[in-house]
Amino acid sequence: MPCPRCSAETLPNQEFCTKCGAALGAPENNQNVAAAAPATVQTVAERAPSIHPIPDGGLTMDEIVSWLQSGGYTAKVVAAENGKRHIVTNAHGTPFDIFTPGCESGRCASIEIVVSFSRKGKFNVSLLNEWNSDVPWCKAYYDTVNDPCLDMDIALSPGGTYESLNDQFATWTSVLGRFITKYDLR
Repeated sequence: MPCPRCSAETLPNQEFCTKCGAALGAPENNQNVAAAAPATVQTVAERAPSIHPIPDGGLTMDEIVSWLQSGGYTAKVVAAENGKRHIVTNAHGTPFDIFTPGCESGRCASIEIVVSFSRKGKFNVSLLNEWNSDVPWCKAYYDTVNDPCLDMDIALSPGGTYESLNDQFATWTSVLGRFITKYDLR
């Protein structure tokens, strides 16, 4: 059956697409088989959830866009004035950028998520020290005109999984919402 996100061919028992990581749904009768099976002691490896690795080297920009869109986000690749491409998406009604440093052969080993809020320099930047003490995984800083910015890096390779990427992106969207609320950045 084809993947609902990228249309790649998948196997009947596959839970996630190996190309884009989209959830394909639970295999048929999985719960019935588990319920009928006799209770046995499982090893740690047997109890571990299925893991869906990101391809070696990371993801391409198009794969990142597809992954975002499959999660209900609008996303598109844009070019800056200097010609460098990045992804624009949004959460909480706030647009933000996803940059892809460290790309080799079109695959990006990490993403950098950045949002900036225009306050025309009217923001108490000393508040950002408190933020950085409380939330070490999403760094706040100020730009050249003292406008607040928030940044989070996510490693995709080596050893990245779609599950980890989904979890870390959920952390980003949650923290972004907290940042907006805390500093009244609407």
